[in-house]
Amino acid sequence: MSRTKVDPPSGHSSEIDRLRRTVWLQNDLLQALAAEDPVKALVNRLATLARGAAVLYQSSGRVIASTGQGPLRLIWEEITARELAPQRFAVGRWAVATRPFLLRGSGFRLAVASRGHALLDDLGPELLQTAEHVLAAANAVRALTMSQERAEAGRLVWTLYAGTPASRVRQTWDRLRRFRFRVGGGLRVVAASPVDPEADHRRTADLLLEEAHTRQLGLIVSEEHDPDDLETPLTAVLADDPAAADWLELLGGTHLVGVSGPFADLTTGPSYFREAITAWRVATRRHDRGSGERVVRLDEVDFATWLLTRRDDAQVAARFERHFGALVKAADLTETVIRYLACDQDVKRTAELMFVHPNTVRYRLHKVEQLLGAPIASPRLIANLYLAFQDDVLALS
Repeated sequence: MSRTKVDPPSGHSSEIDRLRRTVWLQNDLLQALAAEDPVKALVNRLATLARGAAVLYQSSGRVIASTGQGPLRLIWEEITARELAPQRFAVGRWAVATRPFLLRGSGFRLAVASRGHALLDDLGPELLQTAEHVLAAANAVRALTMSQERAEAGRLVWTLYAGTPASRVRQTWDRLRRFRFRVGGGLRVVAASPVDPEADHRRTADLLLEEAHTRQLGLIVSEEHDPDDLETPLTAVLADDPAAADWLELLGGTHLVGVSGPFADLTTGPSYFREAITAWRVATRRHDRGSGERVVRLDEVDFATWLLTRRDDAQVAARFERHFGALVKAADLTETVIRYLACDQDVKRTAELMFVHPNTVRYRLHKVEQLLGAPIASPRLIANLYLAFQDDVLALS
């Protein structure tokens, strides 16, 4: 249904006319809130009212939304050259009005440009001030919607963690569809903890959710956990989709991440939550030993790693002490063994990396043979050493 264009009431000095014009502007701009993309719709309306161009900049200069043929780059250069306050200036034949404001702690600059200087003199200040209020309202609506979605996503994560009875599988898929999941499609569980505990985790979570939304990636996240059950502050379920790889890489920039294998049967969900926690423990152990690898997918680890994830750490520690206690007390021998394994048992490469002579490496390996009672070339000894020091070896590989 087409909408008849109405010019704004002409300006008068009386307060009543000014009030009428403000109400008219608010009513016109508030209609943008009903659009699928309120910000873009608002910028379009601003350009129409100014009979020119409109643009919303982030404080970095990135254009969030724009419309019209105005000189956007030159406008931004003028904005940055002036103090942080509402401004009026000219760029060529364009009259420009700008206004800075904050939303959720982030800075923005809103600008309208018109070839009609008188129109902008008359309408500009009210237009930008009203637009700022509408953007704040749009942001509040979006924040409320995101808050509600986050709460439902958290509940849904815990539903899958607790186990979905066969009688509720269909209903659970219906709930997942709201978060861009395809019914019957593959899922993966993610468990993660921040590398920097002091970082702004809320801002990171916002970025992760925005990235998933941009890529149309199915994702639900819970940032709350029961320390008696889950050990990680961030638990998520995401679609097993090609876009998931980039999302996991983004998460790995700030977190240690464990990822389960794929599954589609919701009744088996709990076992995949355990897989994700296991993979996260592997990522944590490797990180503690200096590895740069932050994302571990349990279905992609080698057999030795998978085997080690099933160990009882208390029993392993006792057994490790019995077999390798004497070795670890000799730091130079332990370092040599780990380097030797990381270099695929190449003495020359090991010596180069340790800045020693190859004969020094051979001498140390001979000492290891004496301590452990077996030749270093023995497949059995190599296998045992690799399993015992696997995380340290992989950190160097």
